[in-house]
Formats: sequence, C-alpha cells, structure tokens
Amino acid sequence: MTFRPLTFVLLALSVSLSASAQAPASPLGPISPTTGMVLRDDVVRALIQESSGDRIQDGVQRLSLLARDNLDGYTEAATWVKTAAEAAGLQDVQLEAMKDGPRWRATRGELWVAGPHRYRVTSYADQPMSLAVGSGSFEGTDLELVDVDTGTEDAEYAGKDLKGKVVLTRGPPSTALRNAVLKLGAVGVVSSYSTPSWNLPNRMDGDFPDQVGWVFLPRSLMSQGVRIPFVFMVSDRQARELRAQLRQGPLKVDVSIATQAPTGHLSIVSGVIPGTRPGEEVVLTAHLDHYKPGADDNASGSATLLELVRTYTTLIRRGVLPPPVRTLRVLWLPEFEGTREWFSRHGAEPVRRVAQFNFDMLGASMTRVHSRFQVSYTPDWNGSFVNAVSESTVAFMNRFNSVAYPPRRDFRIGSVTGSRDPMDAHMDRYSRGSDHQIFNDYGIPGVAFSTWPDDGYHTSGDRPENVDPTQLHRAAFAGLATVTVAAWVEGPGAAELSRLVAVHGAKRVAEDEFRARLDLAATPDAELPAFARLARATVRAGYQRERDALRSCLALGAPAEPVKVLIKALEGAESQALARLEADGKARKVSLKEPAPGEAERRARAFVPRRVKGQELASFDDLERGAAPEARARVEAVKNAMSTAATALRERGEGELRFYQLADALASYADGKRSVADIRDAAYAEYGHVFSVDALLELFGLLEQGGVMTRGR
Repeated sequence: MTFRPLTFVLLALSVSLSASAQAPASPLGPISPTTGMVLRDDVVRALIQESSGDRIQDGVQRLSLLARDNLDGYTEAATWVKTAAEAAGLQDVQLEAMKDGPRWRATRGELWVAGPHRYRVTSYADQPMSLAVGSGSFEGTDLELVDVDTGTEDAEYAGKDLKGKVVLTRGPPSTALRNAVLKLGAVGVVSSYSTPSWNLPNRMDGDFPDQVGWVFLPRSLMSQGVRIPFVFMVSDRQARELRAQLRQGPLKVDVSIATQAPTGHLSIVSGVIPGTRPGEEVVLTAHLDHYKPGADDNASGSATLLELVRTYTTLIRRGVLPPPVRTLRVLWLPEFEGTREWFSRHGAEPVRRVAQFNFDMLGASMTRVHSRFQVSYTPDWNGSFVNAVSESTVAFMNRFNSVAYPPRRDFRIGSVTGSRDPMDAHMDRYSRGSDHQIFNDYGIPGVAFSTWPDDGYHTSGDRPENVDPTQLHRAAFAGLATVTVAAWVEGPGAAELSRLVAVHGAKRVAEDEFRARLDLAATPDAELPAFARLARATVRAGYQRERDALRSCLALGAPAEPVKVLIKALEGAESQALARLEADGKARKVSLKEPAPGEAERRARAFVPRRVKGQELASFDDLERGAAPEARARVEAVKNAMSTAATALRERGEGELRFYQLADALASYADGKRSVADIRDAAYAEYGHVFSVDALLELFGLLEQGGVMTRGR
C-alpha cells in the first residue's frame, strides 16, 4: 500500500499514543469500597483468575514422590524445582550449595518377623518414614523383640535382659534409645510413637492407627566410638499386632539396614523477578526439605511459590502488571538450617529487604484433616505495614468466599478439582515454628501463611489426597495479594497504604485496650497496683506497634506530613485509652500507684540488653548446649520459667507454636533501648503472661556471658 506522508505521521502518532495508553499502571489504587484493599479491583480479579490451585496440586504430587529428608531425595527435588522455576519465568535461578557435611542416605531398611511364618513388617523402600533419619547400618537375624511399653519408666525395664535385643515401644524412641540401647545394650528400637507432646491438643497416638510417625535419630545421644543404632517406626496397628504375637510367646525379628553418611551438601534454590528500584527486595520462602510424602508439609508451600512466580510473570508479560518496583527474591531451602546459612552469606548485603512472606503447610483440606487457614501478624516489636495488608486480604477473602456459591463469581477463589468448603481464614498473633521467625529475628517483617492443625502432620498421613486444590488456590491468592502490595507500592500507592495501615491499626489498638481493661477488671484489688503497670504496657505496646507500622510506609514512598498527622492522632488516642484505664481503677476506689521497686526490679531497669551485631540468629538452645557446668543452675532457671509460661499459655488456650522457642522470642526484644523490665512488660503485652523478672535477668545475663548480648545505653 502507498501512504500519504500526513496519513503516515497520524498513524504513527496514533500507534504511539495507543501503546502509551496500554502501558500497565500501578496495581495499587485508593482503598477499594468493594474489597477493602489497596489493590485495584481489576488486579484482584486478575490475580484470582490467573492463579490455579490445580496447577499447585500437580507440583504437590510431584514433590511428594521424593524423600526430601535425605541427600538424594532433596537433591532431586531441588533440581526439579530449579527447572520448574525457570520454566515459570523466574530469572537468575541458581542452586546455591550449602556447607559440606555428613549427610544421611539409606539404600535399604527392612524389618521382618523371623518365624514360624516369616513376613515383612515394614520396609524403607515401601515407606521411607519407617526408618528413622540417621539410623545406622545393621544386619541381624533371630533377634529377640522385647516390649518395654512407653519406655519412659524404670519399672518397664526391670528384670529384662536387653543386651543384643530389639525393644518395642509406644513411647518416644529417643527415650528408649537412651535407656534400652545406651544403658542396657539393646541394638535397636521399634516404635509406634507418632505424636509429640506439644501436638496432643490436636491428635493422640492411636487416633489414626495406620499412620507412621516421622523421627530423627538424636545423634547427641551417641558418644564417640559407639555404633549408631537403628529405629524402625511402625503404625499403632502394626505395634498392636506385634504385641499380640508377643503374648503368645517369644518373638524373633530379622533386621537388614544399609545406610551411609557421605560428605555432601544440600542446596538453596534462589531466583528473582527483577524490580525497577535497585537495592530493595521482598523475600518469598518455602522450605523444600521433609519426609516422603510430605504433601502439606511442605510440598504445598514449595509448589505454591512456583505458581506465584508463574502468575506474576504471566501477568507482567501480558501487560496486566508492570514489573515490580522491588525485586522479588524467591527461595526454596532447608527449613531453619538453610535460612540461617542464607543469612550468614547474604544478611550483610547492602539490600533493604522490606518484608518476607513464608509459605509452609498451605493446602490441608479444612474438613478432611480438621484444619484452618491462618496468617500470622509480625511480633509487636516489629510493627509493619504488612499486618494491615494481610488483615485486609483475609477480610476480603472471607467476605466473598464464606459460602459455597458466592454471588460474586469473579471474586470466588476455588478450584476445578477442589472442594467448595466455605472459607474461614484467621489472622493470628505472632507465633514461631517456621522460617519467618528467622527473618523477624533479623529485623525483617515476616508473615507466615499456613494451615494448622493437620491430622497427618509429620506422619505418613500427610498425603496428596489430603491436600485441597481449592485451599491451595486461596493460599496462593493470599500470597499474591499481600506480596503485590509490598513489591509494587510507591508514591501515591504508599499514601493510600498509610491510610489502610491507620484504619486497621485503630482496630488492633482497640482490641489491645479491650484485652488490657478486661484483664484489669479480672484482677483482685490487692494485686491491682502491680498489674496496672502491665495493663498500661499492653496499651502502650499496641500504639507503638501501630506507629512503627505507619513509619514503615515512609520508606515505601508515603509523604511525610500526612503520615505524621496519622501518628499524632494515634498519640492522642493513646492518651485517651490510658485515661480510661485510670478511670477503671478509680471506679474501684483502688490506687493504681506502683509499689516501690525491689532489688531485682531495679537491676532489671538498669540492664539494657542489645544484640551483638552478627549474632542476630544466635539461639538460647545453642547457648544451653555449650553452657559451662557452673552455669547449669542459671540455665535450668530460665528453662523452668519458659516451661511455666508455656503451661500457663497452654491452659489459656494458646496454640503451641505461640510459645515455640520462647526464650529466643523474648531475646528478640533486645534493641539497646528497652531495659529488661521494659522487655518483661512488652512480653506481657504480646503473650499475656507475667514473666519472672529474675528469670529474665538470668536469660539476658547468660546471653551476655555467651557473647550474644551486650549492654546498651
């Protein structure tokens, strides 16, 4: 065709304007009156409609075929994830080798009943979980099996010759190893134990008679030069069958185990979706290691990260989303061990990591395994915008997915092959127990997505058929919605985000005040003066948390003056809340004036601990293991205080993960500004438990002695 010059110029201008008009805008906008989020409604729809729980389920099934708790299985899983991540569009995907060390590998593990009708009880080839990780090689025939019941009481061993024999127990195998193997000469253990004590509120041994528990051999029990024993794990039903045979007379077993401890390394799979602003990242993590099948824990989180990557790269390629402002750093790694090593290598990099999102146990079917979907807040001392973003996302998901057939099908988050379970997601106060705790300990606001409890947790019952693609889709959207805000927010979007933070912050501080006033109302008159300080601390900690959350918006590009106005409003509201607490006391005609401080209180106010740089991830457990004999009494005092706190919180209905590694959770409050007395008050605000000031002085004194803490001010 022949074009006239003017026609060509107009056509070129039209094409240029059209391309400009089609350039994707920021996914953030004003707070939506429909969704209550700062994402545009069309972006919310795009994230829902593009992501897929069915695709995630395919990944769950693939990873569930691998025993990722040994060297070979983990290596195969990491290699597959790297290939899948590259196919999904992740860039600069690497297998980052961790430190070399002894790694466990099993090639054979069989337990047989010797006769008269010889049969195989269990096999590592059929059920990898049947051989405890770390078990040693062993060959033996006609070994007598001796029942020691729970294996925890001396009376259960009395009068029994165990030398060269195998013990059968329904208790923790570590106890039987210590008593039967190390002390009495048994060669190995067969155990039907499957439920750790902290999971007893959700499941008891025998509830699921065909599940096999997952166990690590405690190498710390083995002294140098002693042969590493073996532990076979069997189901409750299998153990009862063996006991029935024992009641008929002596029972012999054959054992054949081949294991190795080669020097090798696991790898961290790392990749990025590059951002436009250098030096800033949002980190996404999922732990790749675990037993076979390990479908919910944690094939679900690992596969969900792949789907998040695919969804983002697809929407960016289609022009629905622009590239993110901040680089998305995606990590698949061994839980805790890999995250600690990643920080040891990358923690000092000149990169500002504004938030971290952890994906662990995401897909449990709510109805089949009696679970619920929950998202954690950051700890109070690490207040951040991510809390309001997570809360608004959960509220939206519940509102539009609480029935099987919601009227807004564009906001329905479901799956072709999944359930139509109504959604009932929850925001939970900070709890530990996965990799987000390490990021928080390092000062990076970390949020955890999870389904808990799970009837099959750490057992052979954690199978793909108990993972619901609909729940996987919902978990994926929760991640997409919150990560999108953190990674794409800037300028006007940051201003809108600060308003969202203020609104949700007002809701949370109202809940804090309610809790403080309720606790105050339940306190006897005689204890009121001392308790009033803790009630005030609860209110103050809540307002400080929300001020910190507002300030976190400044680094994202929110204008300073409007944020200052919102912070000022919080300060006024805090004064009013404290005045209401005082009025509660006056109404009871009881003085709220604190008693004069004692010696321990004065020491606690003078001791201002600060974490030593480079020791951000040092743990109390590490310090305990290396404690000198003269420090044992102090260590035991701290452990007893933490045990007392755990018992009290448990009896108040708190979940077990709320006080997992509680000593480390308390140590994370040390910032060189808070005294030990301040930390005691702040910990009460977080946990609702009064920690002994003497025990806290011991805790921080031990951490100081161990080089983990120094004194601030």
